[in-house]
This record gives sequence, structure tokens and C-alpha cells, in this order.
Amino acid sequence: MLEFFRRNLFLNSIMLLPYTILVRIESLMHPDQPDYASDLSPLIAWINEIVHSIFTQNLLACGLVFLQAVYINRIVAKHRMGGQITLWPGLLYIILCSIVPQYNYLSAVLIANSFILAAFSDMFKIYKRPFAVKYIFNSGFFISIAAMTYPPYISYLLAGFIGLTIIRSFKAKEMLQYLSGVLVPFILYSSWTFYRSVFQEKMGELIEGKFGFPSDIIPKDTLGYIFLGLILLPIIIAIFSYGIYSMKKSIQVQKKIDILFWMILSSMIALFISDNLTFDHLLMLTIPLGILLSMNLLRIKSAIFSELIHLAILILIFALNFGALAV
Repeated sequence: MLEFFRRNLFLNSIMLLPYTILVRIESLMHPDQPDYASDLSPLIAWINEIVHSIFTQNLLACGLVFLQAVYINRIVAKHRMGGQITLWPGLLYIILCSIVPQYNYLSAVLIANSFILAAFSDMFKIYKRPFAVKYIFNSGFFISIAAMTYPPYISYLLAGFIGLTIIRSFKAKEMLQYLSGVLVPFILYSSWTFYRSVFQEKMGELIEGKFGFPSDIIPKDTLGYIFLGLILLPIIIAIFSYGIYSMKKSIQVQKKIDILFWMILSSMIALFISDNLTFDHLLMLTIPLGILLSMNLLRIKSAIFSELIHLAILILIFALNFGALAV
């Protein structure tokens, strides 16, 4: 199955949709939503009012993950980040978004990932582009929208700023363009809430939460430690593979890979944004890790070995989602 997605063809790309549904099938068979979902973002409370069916929401989540995977493949192919053009970056994103059962509902983090993809797609376009005002502004704008959707994403303002300094000589004028993009969504949202006479209430919802490290983001049981291992292992692999990622790559690609690592670091910093974090927060890591781990997968010469790894991951996903490893 893995070799099927090595070829970057339109039909193969479309087949990522049934693949997404397959690995998230438990969320459709037994649709559910965590009790804390609407507490993490006002957006989810609003979605619950509009779409009452949890099944429909989870089905929309499958569609959203699929579209994000296609977008990731497009970004990686356009910027030649992986060496070879395959569908594996998007495939690994789907896996990372589905491996933990708590990820499989329509969460604020998952929705915010769409804006993060748009932000860094525009950021990658400014390399050696003399007139990049639109892309610089859009980067700040979309990161700001992501932060309004899921507040801990405000830490990505750091990744955005450093990313812009990495990818080009960042001037004071361009810094103002970036900050303008960041501020516009907040100004528009503030104006709308002030007009509706709900400014204080909505602003309180948007910035709710105290600074501090959440002590219970991972359950303190055997299954929780399994989840922790599933989260830490890809990060460790990515860190120790940094030299491999940059090997025989152009300066442009190396700079964009560096930005992916700043995205990972910003996700870690976001742990200190609020003490009311859950498993959902870890979805912030899925975009950079999906792209980076696909490069590791490409370095495996044996197709059979790659398929065995993929099969083992699928078995693990089904075991975790259907409770076979619950203890």
C-alpha cells in the first residue's frame, strides 16, 4: 500500500481520502467528542450549535485532514523539500493526526492547522522575491487567525518571525508588514464584538487560561506512557536526522527545513501558554513532523521493510482506536 502512494499522481492523491477514513473509522463508527472540546476554543462551541451531529463533525474532520494532507504534498513538491516528489508527507500527516484516539474529532487545533499551512506556504514563497509584501502580510495574518482559533498557536508568531529572518534579510519595513498581518484579524474581531456589545465577553473567551505548564496533558497510566512514547519518538528521530535532511539540499531548501524545526520548538513553547491543555495540543506537531519523517522514510532502500513499518503503524492505530491496548 505504501508504494502506491509513492507516485504523485492525481488518482493516488484522491485515494488519500479513503485512506483517511480507514484510519479514522472508529470515530465514525462510534462518534464522540471530548467534554472539554468547547472549552478549548469558542469556535468549537459555535460549531456544536450549527452542526449537532457528532458523526457529521467527525466526517468533516476526515475531509479536512485529507485536504490538509493534499496541501502538504503540494507544498513539499513545489519547494522540492523531500528530494523525491511523493505523497508520503501527506500520508504521514494523516497517520500522525489519527494515531491517538483523542485526535479524531473536529478539534480547534485541527482547524487551525489549515491556517498554519497557508501561513508557512506563503512564507516559503518569499525566498529571493523582491516584492513580497503580500506573502509577508499573509504569513502574519494566517498565524493570527490560527491563534484566534486555538490560542496556544500564538507561540507560532515566534516561528513566523524567525522564519522570515531565516529565509531572507528581514528589514524593519517588512517587520511592520508582518506585524500588520498579525494585528488585522484581532482588530477586525475586536471591532465586530464591540459593535455587537459583547467585546468583554468574547475577549475573555479568546484569552481565557493561565500561563503555566499543564501537569496532566498525558494520563499517568500505561496507555498514557504509550502515547507519550508515540509523541517523543518522532521528535527524537527528527532531531537526530537534522544532518540527513540538509544533506545534498540547496540553501533554499535547507532554510525551509530550519523553519520546520522552529515550528516544532514553537509547539513546545506553546505548552507554557495555558495550563488547560489536552491531547489536542500535540496536533500542533503534526505538520512539521509529517514532512520531516517522510524524508526518513524515503531513505529506506528496502520497499518490503517500508511496507512492514507501515503495516505495524496501521495495526497500532487500530489497536489504540478500538481499545485493544486499553489498560
